[in-house]
Amino acid sequence: MMVEARTVAEQLGVQFKISLEQRIAGAESVGAHKTSMLQDVEHGRALELEALVGSVVELGRITGTPTPMIDAIYSATKLLSHTLAAQHARLRVEPA
Repeated sequence: MMVEARTVAEQLGVQFKISLEQRIAGAESVGAHKTSMLQDVEHGRALELEALVGSVVELGRITGTPTPMIDAIYSATKLLSHTLAAQHARLRVEPA
């Protein structure tokens, strides 16, 4: 997904100062944590799906850049969001 997002950004003239590997290593160095979207799911809040993922899907379409992995995650997460909202539910995710 990060490669796809980087490719979309590059189509728009954006150049990242650090590599994807460095970005992943930085995230790993934080240790055990939950993303903001996972915290939203656990607390029954609306997801920031459009801002975080939908925008990349849209920019991919505008630039003609394929984003198959992002599209799949976006669709699955959108379904999860609609299902949770319809059921007024929340999920609890336990650490592995």
